[in-house]
Amino acid sequence: MVADERQSIYRFRGAAPSNVQRFVAEFSGARRSLGVNYRSGSPVVQAFATFAANMQGSPGGSWTAQRGSVGAIRQIVAPTVPAEAAAIRDHIEQARANGIPYSEQVILARSHLTLARITGALEQLGVPLLYLGDLFEREEIRDLLALISIDAEPGGIGLVRVAQLPEYGVIKADALAVIKWAETNHVRILDALRRLSEIPGLTPQGSAGLERLAQQLDGFGPGTSPWTLLTTWLFERSAYLTPRLTANDAKAQQQLVAIYQLLKVCGEMAADGDSTRKHMLARVRRIEALNDDRMYRAVASEASDLNGVRVLTVHGSKGLEFKAVHLPALATRYMPANRQGVRCPPPPSLPHLAIRPTDHEAEEECLFFVALSRARDFLFLSRSERYSASQTASASKFLSPITALAPAARRNDTALPLRPPRSLAPPGVRSLYQERELSLYIQCPQRYQFEALDGLRAIRDDSPYVRFHRCVFRTIGWLETQRAAGTPSDHPAALAQLAQEWAARGPTGHGFEAYYRASAETMITSMVDVIAAETGSYDQGEWIVDVGGKQIAITPDRVVIATDGTVHVQRIRTGRKTKSDPANRIYALLRRGAAARYPGRPVVIEAYYLATREAVPIPPNKDDKLLEEYTDAIADIERGAFAPAPEDARRCPNCQCYFICGFVQGVS
Repeated sequence: MVADERQSIYRFRGAAPSNVQRFVAEFSGARRSLGVNYRSGSPVVQAFATFAANMQGSPGGSWTAQRGSVGAIRQIVAPTVPAEAAAIRDHIEQARANGIPYSEQVILARSHLTLARITGALEQLGVPLLYLGDLFEREEIRDLLALISIDAEPGGIGLVRVAQLPEYGVIKADALAVIKWAETNHVRILDALRRLSEIPGLTPQGSAGLERLAQQLDGFGPGTSPWTLLTTWLFERSAYLTPRLTANDAKAQQQLVAIYQLLKVCGEMAADGDSTRKHMLARVRRIEALNDDRMYRAVASEASDLNGVRVLTVHGSKGLEFKAVHLPALATRYMPANRQGVRCPPPPSLPHLAIRPTDHEAEEECLFFVALSRARDFLFLSRSERYSASQTASASKFLSPITALAPAARRNDTALPLRPPRSLAPPGVRSLYQERELSLYIQCPQRYQFEALDGLRAIRDDSPYVRFHRCVFRTIGWLETQRAAGTPSDHPAALAQLAQEWAARGPTGHGFEAYYRASAETMITSMVDVIAAETGSYDQGEWIVDVGGKQIAITPDRVVIATDGTVHVQRIRTGRKTKSDPANRIYALLRRGAAARYPGRPVVIEAYYLATREAVPIPPNKDDKLLEEYTDAIADIERGAFAPAPEDARRCPNCQCYFICGFVQGVS
């Protein structure tokens, strides 16, 4: 049996060093160590041997480098990711000048997230890579997904992106005019493109470009599969591939590989019998929401002979070797990675599969040993001092044993090539804004542009949760109206009203309808009891709140004025209580509005949780700072700042504008 305890990186599969340690006793064997390394030059061998001597889980190891003192080891530290990427680019070119082609070099990292961050910057610097990153976030793939989405998702929103491709040169206003006309006349976008002469206000350039697109999409309809649409459009009708074929550079090559990968996805779906465009787009959204795109990141085997730098996780590199190895992100929290909670504990019958904290630490050491020992000639180590705007990153503790062999050199900051700026005229100065539109802007400025300014909203089917939520809120409003009119409702009447709302707006036919309906009935029953016990009055309607010289309109969920004059302003929550909810800026706005509307009265701002009947007071907490978020948003809107910058990128796949957005995670 041949084994190396220092390379035990699959403990969760049962491949623990203890298996090797028990071998001698269980099989009456003898243990012998290999003392010669035939792969690497002595600088690299010395590096991983020095690290091995300090490993806690499987220490020790001494080797003679059979190849002698060939190669070198280098280390750099940079202030930012772009500077680190520039240093890696220089090391790649240095190795190439030493006779090592791109195809015999590799970039290794602990996670795909780190690889995406580094390779996104390297691609902008023109480095040829055999790595796609997040396939569905790539610009050329977004172009094709937007094409697929025309008429496959409600509203034909993909036309906004496709029509502005250089081949058509349509301005956004013309594309929006087609979408608006189609919505008004209740026709599909593909049908609207065939009736351009009926659409008023199109510019001559826009009409010509849209006519060209209409000709290329002629014959396609609701039943056209993604495979048929893309292959026909790419290879027979459009010139989309032409500039990428003629450029023949690293960036174009990467784009062609990505397009080929997408076509493979479409072909696989067609072979499985699922050939609808709507299903494919829903699948992409689901894959991205679950961060389950790893199988699409690796370059197809058909492209493996391309002369590009290989990109792998350390796990994926085990058993392989390369003449030059580049190890980026050797910083705290990145290498070693922080230990995660146990999501799926092993069954009691297999206790040895449990990963304890010491096991995690030992496995991280083994991962670094594997990464170091992949190199034959050159080993380039690098890290940035900052991988996010909010946190600095110190050097990985794994670097300490080998820093004497390769002292860190400083790399100055390097700016990446700038993308063409998005030019959008400021929408003008207003005195009144809705709270919900400002919250949308804070969530993502570009989504605000698409929905609030371009009118691309309400074109995706509401999720079952949103429809359930809407039914509950509308029924609560009806209950309060009945109570204010002097005719409070009992449980049967309230549930009958909920049934009406449910029939009109609820998630009928959904797989979890019974669960949602039962939850809604419980909440409404709870509210009937709460309203019956209330002896005060209600204040319903919109408030106008002055914040920093601007007016913000907001309609509180509930305002109950008790008999003693105390005003209870409630925000109704249908979900569970969270630690982050009290820090929501909306409570500061409600407090400011209540103080102006009810001067001199005691005011209580509350979050009311329907599921538990719990009213949680929300005390003041940096209200001035929270209100600044609104005034800053207004200032940015009025100066026309609508770059994509989602507050939480995990929400992006659920955005109706996902396929036309230009945001690239980990790069922008």
